[in-house]
Amino acid sequence: MQRSNDINFINSSRAFTLIEIIAVCAILGILFAISTQGIQLQIWNAKIKAEDAKLDNIRQTIQSSFESLDLEGTNIASFIDSVPQGTDPTQFSQTTDATYIPNTCYINDWYIKIAKQAGFSSQLGTAPTRALQPQIANILMNASGNIRIMLAGPSNEPNQQRFLILSLVAPQGELQMPSLPDSSNGSGYLNFFNDIWNTDWSYSAANLPQSWILSLNNIQQTAWASKYHSIPNINLLRVKRIICNKYSITINNTHPTDNCYIFYNFNGATAANSCIINNNAGVSIIPSILAGRQIQAYRGLGNPPNSSLFSEFTLRDNTEITLQD
Repeated sequence: MQRSNDINFINSSRAFTLIEIIAVCAILGILFAISTQGIQLQIWNAKIKAEDAKLDNIRQTIQSSFESLDLEGTNIASFIDSVPQGTDPTQFSQTTDATYIPNTCYINDWYIKIAKQAGFSSQLGTAPTRALQPQIANILMNASGNIRIMLAGPSNEPNQQRFLILSLVAPQGELQMPSLPDSSNGSGYLNFFNDIWNTDWSYSAANLPQSWILSLNNIQQTAWASKYHSIPNINLLRVKRIICNKYSITINNTHPTDNCYIFYNFNGATAANSCIINNNAGVSIIPSILAGRQIQAYRGLGNPPNSSLFSEFTLRDNTEITLQD
């Protein structure tokens, strides 16, 4: 009697059919794919957030460098027309190839200057790799292994000096930027710089600048228009904009005999730029001096030491200097 009940119980149970098993597996596969995609999205959002924070730290260091008197060693805003003779201007990135690692580094390389301004030491003449110089590599390279790129806008803009920091957080080799025009190519370089400056790279529906579309082939353009783990690839280029203001100095010399000697960028002995305002000359204006520069005003009948220092300050705004009897 007991055996019969066992048989009836077994017969009343229904095994899963093959179709049902396949359906369950499909559902589990979909759920797994959704959860995996969500995890990957979180990972990449975290990478972007971390890179933005790192770039903000670099930007702050660059901003602080603008008041450094060490124009060759730490001041990023150093250009051929704003440093004394014999001082090398800042060397900015020479390529937009994010996989390029320099073979050596020099005192005036932008990333070496940032490192020195931040208090890190460097081995000049040695490659800035993680194995040889990890602190330098941490400035030059992002977590994806791509090289950060720093560009300077034209130095002849009257009221500002602009800079860009670019960091591609995409996997190495998946996205290519257009080749960097030679900085001596005035309009070509300016257009390239402005196209990056004026594009909102964090906007999910942003489009590539027109100059990029003209420079990249169809495969490269398609890669930028695609998504990586639900993130638009255009958002994987992180861009930070930096401005160093330029100011003017107004000199009003009404002294009957003394000239006014204005030095800026360095001290009176080694100034890259200077200006003489003759006695009784009235009002004169020196425009477009980079913020953070040391300004020295001497009075007398000749350059130092034949004149005496009567005003010295760091330029942070439009300023007036008066020399009168």
